[in-house]
Amino acid sequence: MSWGVRAQAGSDPLSWITAPFVDLVSRSRLNHSRGSYAGEFAVPGRGSLERCRIIRNSQTPRESRNMMNDVRQQFEVFQSLFQNNPEACYAIGTDGQFFLVNRAAAELTGYSQEELLSMAFMPIIAEKDLQRVIAHFHRILAGRHEVIDLSLKHKNGSFLELRITAAPLIVNGKVEGAIGVASNMTENKRLGEELSASRNQLQTIFDNLDILSWAFDVSQQRYIHVSSAVEKIYGIPRELYASHPDYWRKQIHPEDSQRVDEAQPLLLKGQKLLLEHRIVHPDGTVKWVESHTIPIFDESRSLIRLEGVATDVTLRKEAEERLQHLAYHDALTGLPNRLLFTAKLDAAIARSRGTGNKTAVLYLDLDRFKYINDSLGHDIGDQLLQVIATRLQACAGAGDVVSRQGGDEFAIVLANVRSQEQIRLSAEKVLAAVHQPVKLFHLEFMVTTSIGISVFPDYGTDTATLLKQADQAMYVAKEKGKGHYQFFSQKLDETLARKMFLEQSLHHALKGDELLLHYQPIVDAESGELLGYEALLRWIHPTLGYVSPAELIPIAEETGLIVPIGEWVLKSACLQTKLWQSRGFPNIGVSVNISALQLMENFIPVVEKTLQQTGLAPGSLTLEITESTAMQNLTDILPKIEQLKTLGVKLSIDDFGTGYSSLSYLKKFQIHALKIDQSFVRDIEKDTNQEAIIKAVVAMADSLRIGVVAEGVETDEQIRFLRALGCRRMQGYFFSKPLPAEQMEALYFR
Repeated sequence: MSWGVRAQAGSDPLSWITAPFVDLVSRSRLNHSRGSYAGEFAVPGRGSLERCRIIRNSQTPRESRNMMNDVRQQFEVFQSLFQNNPEACYAIGTDGQFFLVNRAAAELTGYSQEELLSMAFMPIIAEKDLQRVIAHFHRILAGRHEVIDLSLKHKNGSFLELRITAAPLIVNGKVEGAIGVASNMTENKRLGEELSASRNQLQTIFDNLDILSWAFDVSQQRYIHVSSAVEKIYGIPRELYASHPDYWRKQIHPEDSQRVDEAQPLLLKGQKLLLEHRIVHPDGTVKWVESHTIPIFDESRSLIRLEGVATDVTLRKEAEERLQHLAYHDALTGLPNRLLFTAKLDAAIARSRGTGNKTAVLYLDLDRFKYINDSLGHDIGDQLLQVIATRLQACAGAGDVVSRQGGDEFAIVLANVRSQEQIRLSAEKVLAAVHQPVKLFHLEFMVTTSIGISVFPDYGTDTATLLKQADQAMYVAKEKGKGHYQFFSQKLDETLARKMFLEQSLHHALKGDELLLHYQPIVDAESGELLGYEALLRWIHPTLGYVSPAELIPIAEETGLIVPIGEWVLKSACLQTKLWQSRGFPNIGVSVNISALQLMENFIPVVEKTLQQTGLAPGSLTLEITESTAMQNLTDILPKIEQLKTLGVKLSIDDFGTGYSSLSYLKKFQIHALKIDQSFVRDIEKDTNQEAIIKAVVAMADSLRIGVVAEGVETDEQIRFLRALGCRRMQGYFFSKPLPAEQMEALYFR
């Protein structure tokens, strides 16, 4: 391992110091009468340091050996301190050659210690600095201490910025070279250059921005500096501003002057001031300024100077005001948004608590807005919302609040209400206003809305509850049809709670074997022959018991569970039918209802897979879709109906007569049968119009070679009328209610 000392080849690096002592002790023991010895030796040559030394020792040999051990130990301590110094340390002879370097010097330069000890310092100095460094070196040899900044060339060719602290190496009063410590300033210099560049850049930016800078001498009560930006910010000449120390106070807006004056004493306490306030220009223009003021104190803590800057922040304040408005208002209509509406409703409730009057919330949802928005575009949709917003504001009284909640939903706070009749009249006024025709782009729209109403303190006593209740009531109003309103009530709450419970329960119904199928026969009324049967879904809830399809189906459709439930119904009905057929029972088919949501999904592969898994022939399966479903989704459904016909599955239109009753779509669909809705059958013997409708449907179906099934047949009289009109296929409680599979089998297949 190198000790960073230049030595003769093959010798111990420390031998030039220790060898003479060892040699003297071993070879030249000249014992004197007093126990001392003496000898002389020559120190091996070290360039300009070559010379002879005579050492006389008055110690005994043992003491001399102890002394030598102390010398070696002290030198090893020095060598350890030298080598482990994190700064680069070196010693140079008068010839410029390195004769002592530490590890840090090697790491700094990239050369090994051995390489440095064979070099002079000149080759590793950047050319631009070399002559200056040599001049410094000569001054050091002349006895001066020097601090030198220079560029050093690293072994890899890169350059480092160093700061050298150097001093003469003096031996016996004579300068024998130089010693020094090198600090790597490369990163410091880079940071300094970046800082300087940033400072210059900031100064340039500051010079090009309209920032007023100033300094005020407190003792002389005069400005000692005012920048030219004062003319643009305050609207007055710089000379006028500088010569009248209080002029700036006169320009402060009257509404802000007290606040600014009250802040000034803080400067005497050593606090910095940051103020935003308005000023009034001589021409009356109002501006916002932001001012920073710093107090300067002397050693005795006396205020001697004020320094500050001021900027025109008018545009920023205007933007903040716009943002503040946007934060609490709807960008499209300008109405209060949900956040502001909630705050206003809180305030209205608080006032009602004090006065004893009521506060009502009307929650509105526009009917069919999505259809208009999607079909005619968002521009028309947005303008329609703006028109409706204007009409709602016209309906509001003093203290009322109209808000857009998002999308096509609005809410109104009716404040200081004294009776429910007053609320009812307001709701009817809103319905009438919204229902007025809207003309946009040469188009006329008829818009309706559904309104849910909650009342404080009748049911809800806080903002969140009132909004929730009004929203729930609105959905109930929507179920009634277009243009209705609905008050929230205890009964409604119970109905909604049951619905919510059923929604949650339905998720477990499939897994818990709570769903089952009943089958209702379709018969030939003349012969009594069983022509087929319809599979009908039933739900037996573990705690509520039987849940009617009127409750079950809407919940399943709203939650999206109608798709997996529909697949279960289809597979179960096909399995049961195939089972009956395999037992030798009559080879008749099953009818299964499908919803619009099922048709929108990947329905065709589901039907194919079900037929394959159950082994049921496609001709034994009839799929029933309602007339309204078929017509509302005609474009999407028609290709799927074609695919189903290709599979060999039969199709039937359910509830015929309740929707469009169009001959054109019957021709397109090429259906197997029509099912006349029970609403026509129910009053057939009393209502000649119903009789005429059924007669026309039967005649039309015969001409198109389509079968007809009358639903909801319950009496002999109905059967007589239907047979007289040419309808033989019937379904209803007169023949049988929907039956479990076991009862169906026992009644019809044995």
